[in-house]
Amino acid sequence: MSCEELLANFPDLKKDVCYKILENHIYYLEEIKDSTVQLKTEEEYWNLCLDNEKLKKILFLENEYSIMKNEDTKKCDWVIYENKNIHFIESKDVKPRNRNKERKDATKQLITTIEFYKCKIELDSINIFSQICFQSKSKIVKAGDQARKVLFKQYNSEFSEGNLIKFE
Repeated sequence: MSCEELLANFPDLKKDVCYKILENHIYYLEEIKDSTVQLKTEEEYWNLCLDNEKLKKILFLENEYSIMKNEDTKKCDWVIYENKNIHFIESKDVKPRNRNKERKDATKQLITTIEFYKCKIELDSINIFSQICFQSKSKIVKAGDQARKVLFKQYNSEFSEGNLIKFE
């Protein structure tokens, strides 16, 4: 499925508001409460880094404030699609001591979003990744705990925590 084919499932989305096409090498994203994402520099405050060294075409979807805006369920912040890989991202901007509680909420948000997309798009031939993103001053990717990895396998999704996604 191409980016255009995926977007065809959501015909009312406005470019640069509901979605963006990202083709540069690196992006730093900041989650703004009750608003859409803001692009930042590495020196500024950011929640997620997208490393696109090979300059692939990446579709960035504002999930919470566009696609699922009218859904009365939990939903993740962003969805990122690139060449048969879809990433569901929930960004949590909390101190480390509050992360356990937020992990539980983020897990629900990610699962609800995966289920929503499975009703809209054929995901059987797409690699699914679910990620909880905690803000950090350095770029971190960690596997996440085993129980969540097992839980997300039920949704054919890989699970991780971190604030970096590399497109290779």
